[in-house]
Amino acid sequence: MSTRPSRRRTQLMAAIEDAVRDNGGRGQLLHQAIAERFGLNPTDMKCVDLARSEERLTAGRLAEITGMSTSATTAVLDRMEKAGFIERVRDPHDRRKVIVVSTGRREQELAAAFAPLKDVMTAVLESYDDEQLELIAGFVGRVNDLLRDLTHQLPGAPLTTPPAAR
Repeated sequence: MSTRPSRRRTQLMAAIEDAVRDNGGRGQLLHQAIAERFGLNPTDMKCVDLARSEERLTAGRLAEITGMSTSATTAVLDRMEKAGFIERVRDPHDRRKVIVVSTGRREQELAAAFAPLKDVMTAVLESYDDEQLELIAGFVGRVNDLLRDLTHQLPGAPLTTPPAAR
């Protein structure tokens, strides 16, 4: 026989779920504002991150990671290239492939745009001891893994009927 969670535990779990949801929304708004400074959108900025960190990134791999169609991926790459963040180069090992590489030309601007966030995050994190930081890092890592898995499990077709009309 399972025991029911305490009222306090239920409240804490609900508060954390609400805070994580709020964090995601606020993060999206911040990334939107920063992306607009560069003439991009938040998806483009996340793809800039991937181009900076993913070795030998191809358009196909970017589409796979993001779940975007090939035409949407091409449009993102076009915007990123026009904004000076990436360039497409032929793979020296397989000339049929094109690799997306960061130009590195806008790194300082990007770092400056995110500096206020980095500074406040550092200040918040410094208020925790090492054991608390380990707990937080574990939680965030597990949530990110779950989000990655859920993203890949979502069906690709967009909703055609608004949920309220179903």
